[in-house]
Amino acid sequence: MLKETSLCMGCMNDKTYDGPCKLCGYSDDSPCIPTYMTPKTFLADRYIVGKVISYNGEGAVYIGYDTAAGIKVTIKEFMPDTLCMRRKGETEITVEPSSAALYKTYMSEFIDLNRTLMKLRGMSHVQTVLDVFCENNTAYAVFEYINGISLKTYLANSSGEIAWEQAKELFSPFFTTLSLIHSAGILHRGISPQTIFVTDKLELKLTGFAISAARTTGTEIPCEVFAGFAAPEQYTNEINGTWTDVYGISAVLYRCLTGCTPTEAIARSGGSMLEPMMINRNVPANISAVIMEGLQLSPDSRIRTITEFVDRLFSQPRPVETPPVDKAHLTRREKKQRRERAKTIAVLIIAGIVLIAFAVVFAMTLNGSFRGDNSSSVQTTEEAVTTEESSSVTESTTTTQTEPQSEPEPVVTGDTLILPNFNGESYNVKVEDYKDMLTFVPTYVYTDEYPSGQMFGQSIAADTEVSIGTTVEINVSKGPSKVELPDYAGMTGEKYTAELSKNNIKYSVKTERSNDVETGHVLRCSVDVGKKVDVENNQEIIVYIAENYEPTAEPTEEPISEPDYGSYEGIPLTEEFITGEGTAE
Repeated sequence: MLKETSLCMGCMNDKTYDGPCKLCGYSDDSPCIPTYMTPKTFLADRYIVGKVISYNGEGAVYIGYDTAAGIKVTIKEFMPDTLCMRRKGETEITVEPSSAALYKTYMSEFIDLNRTLMKLRGMSHVQTVLDVFCENNTAYAVFEYINGISLKTYLANSSGEIAWEQAKELFSPFFTTLSLIHSAGILHRGISPQTIFVTDKLELKLTGFAISAARTTGTEIPCEVFAGFAAPEQYTNEINGTWTDVYGISAVLYRCLTGCTPTEAIARSGGSMLEPMMINRNVPANISAVIMEGLQLSPDSRIRTITEFVDRLFSQPRPVETPPVDKAHLTRREKKQRRERAKTIAVLIIAGIVLIAFAVVFAMTLNGSFRGDNSSSVQTTEEAVTTEESSSVTESTTTTQTEPQSEPEPVVTGDTLILPNFNGESYNVKVEDYKDMLTFVPTYVYTDEYPSGQMFGQSIAADTEVSIGTTVEINVSKGPSKVELPDYAGMTGEKYTAELSKNNIKYSVKTERSNDVETGHVLRCSVDVGKKVDVENNQEIIVYIAENYEPTAEPTEEPISEPDYGSYEGIPLTEEFITGEGTAE
């Protein structure tokens, strides 16, 4: 059934005039693919169907409008065109009799997949499923409409690549969501820059879920795989698993950090692909190595789960040179080893002193040094030894006591542990420390109370006894909501924008002709240095980069001298006299 409406079928905005839409350019006269629904089709007495956005072997995605909620939506229709068809002018789908059983099987999987996603609608980094229903001899899933652009477009607008610090900020909460999706028994198999969207709030959302047959070759419906991002097992009959999505997300990070799409899996040989750090020297070596482990062709050699991938990605790399020790950030094991080492050294020193003292006393006894008045010297020696021992013990005790007090070891009893207080602790450190005991689900928020990366507001109170493997929801600070714009004096544009990214400040770059600073250096910003920037609400500043130029010589003005008209009979002649406007006296 068609529904009369004033909405534009291309963007679902009000359009009360004839001709193409002034916002999106869509025209009602635009040709439609007869296989798919005609724009203005009305579904479930609620949804208006617009133009086709995309389609694959599983079906088609349309822009839509929810008349009950008054919002834009996207509508996915299950329609594998190798198993069914739609006649021109009809809404209902006709299934090929020989494919009826397979059609029902795939449609059942489509419904189950989207109903499971609907139960996960609280996850902020997945495109939310709002409704699932059957009509026209097929099934439909209604999704939220995302205000944003694909990651592919976002990268194109960011000179093709982004820095690791920016990628870490974007992807950290996204990784957690992907892990929870896997825990719900869902595999995506199509993670790529085309299926990840960047919202207007600079958050990532995963879209494009599909049944397994639509993402694996050799099935009865056309396969949609994304070259460079699809795992090798998707081209064969090998089993897919969480490791399949690990390959996809590793390929996405490779693309983000290098600006290059990885070589397609079926075209790769063992060492035919450069590591990210060989393409972009700014990619940290440990990050580059983990990405390559996620891109291993053999599933057995590849990182198997998103949790393991994240643990490896955010684990601190081993330094080449031993830097000054920051005792406040040592792991529990390192702190314990240091305490034991200090105690051992203290005991050995004391034992050595005692042995030396006994050797001295023994030698003096043999030489008869203790006869007569020498007893006082013996007493003095013994007192000296005792004093030295006491001093050493005191010194050792003092040394041990002045070490920073380490946190108590987790109290683990069988399959349970006493939950500690995580407020003020480093998220990355605690994820590593408790990786075999707890599952953290972070929510990244801006706060002035805790520095960036620190935890607070845990969902389960401290000192609570919980089971091993318990999920703890925790807030992780993204830093203050408003930060001062850093000074750019003497800084290149590249260095300054890296500083802005570090402070979560959104920016765009423009060049401006000027010789006030060197080419490539920051000339000015749209916000004064020291002023507060609202990073929580994505306030964007403009960074103006100087572009020097050769100044052109300007002609100098010479003073205009009065013309010399000579004289007559010794009387100077003037212009007024010559023109008759004056007389010579």
